[in-house]
Amino acid sequence: MHRLRHRAAVLILSLAIVLIAALLAGRAAEAVRVPAVVGEIVAGLVVGPTLLHLVSPSAELAFLAELGVLVLMCQVGLELETTELRAVGTPAVRVALIGVVVPLVTGWAAGIALGVDGATSLFLGATLVATSVGVTARTFGDLGTLDSTEARIVLGAAVVDDVLGLLVLSVVLRVATDGHVDVVGTLVALVVAVGFLAGSVAIGIRVLPRAFAWIGRRAGDGPVVLVAAMILVLCLSEGAARAGLAALIGALVAGILIARTDQAERVGRGLAPIAGLLVPVFFVSVGLDVDLGALGSTRAVVLAGVLLGVGVLGKLLSGAGVGRAPGADRWIVGSGMVPRGEVGLAFAATGLAAGVLDEQRYSAVIVVVLATTVIAPVLLRRRLRSHERAKRARD
Repeated sequence: MHRLRHRAAVLILSLAIVLIAALLAGRAAEAVRVPAVVGEIVAGLVVGPTLLHLVSPSAELAFLAELGVLVLMCQVGLELETTELRAVGTPAVRVALIGVVVPLVTGWAAGIALGVDGATSLFLGATLVATSVGVTARTFGDLGTLDSTEARIVLGAAVVDDVLGLLVLSVVLRVATDGHVDVVGTLVALVVAVGFLAGSVAIGIRVLPRAFAWIGRRAGDGPVVLVAAMILVLCLSEGAARAGLAALIGALVAGILIARTDQAERVGRGLAPIAGLLVPVFFVSVGLDVDLGALGSTRAVVLAGVLLGVGVLGKLLSGAGVGRAPGADRWIVGSGMVPRGEVGLAFAATGLAAGVLDEQRYSAVIVVVLATTVIAPVLLRRRLRSHERAKRARD
C-alpha cells in the first residue's frame, strides 16, 4: 500500500510539472510565432532526462499521453466529412505511396553509404516510412485549417500510410531477422488491417446514428453521451491496435462515425476540456522519451543527421502526389507528412527489441523522430502563411 501511495504521489507531481511546462512553453512558442506543439515537445526535453531530470518517463504518464492523442484524433474525426475524404481519396493514396517508397529507398541507401549492413539499412529505411497524423492534425487545428483540402489529403494519406507501414515493417523485420519474407503472413496482415477499417465504417454508419439518438433521448443533461463516445473511441482504438494499426487510427474512425450522429456537437463540447488537459501531456511525453545524451558517438550523430535529411526530403516529395487536386498546395501536403511521432517511436522500439538496431542506431532513429516532429509544424505554419498571402495577392 505504501508503495502504491508513493507511486501515486510521484505521478501527481510529475503530471503537475508536465502541465506547467506545457502551458509555459506553449505560450512562449506562440509568442515567437512558433506552433504551441513545438514548445510542448521542447518542454519535454527540458524537464526530462535530457536536461533537468525533473520528470522521468513512466507507464502512468505514457497511458495519459496515449489517452490524450486518442482524444485529439477523435476531435479531428468529428470535424471531417466522409464525403470530403472520399473526394481526396486518389491524391491521398498517391501521396501515401510516394511517402512510403521514397523514404524507404533513400533511408536504405543512406545506411549502405554509411557502412551499415544491408538488413539493418533496410530497417532504418522502414523507420522513415511512418507518418504521425497526431502532430499534423494538432498543427492544422491550431492554425484553423483543419477543413482545408491539404489537411484532408494528409489525413487520408496518413491512414493509407499506416496500413502500408504495417506491411513494410512486417516484411523488413522478417528479412532482417530470418532472412526471408512470409508472404502468407503479410497478406493476412493486410486483409486484417483493411478488413478492420472497412468493417468498422460499414457497421458504424448503419448502427451508430440510431444508437446515439436513443442514448441522447434518455441521457438528459448528464455525461452519458460523452461516456458512450469515449467507450467507442477506446474500443475502436484497441481494435485498430489488434489489427496491427496505430491505435489513433481507430480513434480517428470513431470521430468520423460520431460526426454522422445527432450528438456530434454535444460530444465535441464534452471532449474539449479533456483534450485541453491530456493532449499537451502527449506532446511533452514525446520530448520526455528522448535522451539526447544517448547518442554517444560521432558515428551515431552522423547517422541521425543523414537519416533526418533523407527522411524530411522523402516526405516533402510525397506532396507531388496531390497532382491537380483543386486548391491543394503540394508543399503544404508534403510538410504535413514529415512528422514521425509516436508511430516512428513504435517502429524503432520494435527494431531494438528484435535486435536489429543497437543502442546507438536506436538513439539516432529516436532523434530523427523527435526532430521531424518539431520541424513539421514550423514548415507547415510558414508554408500555410505563404500560401495565404499568395492567394490574397491573386484575389
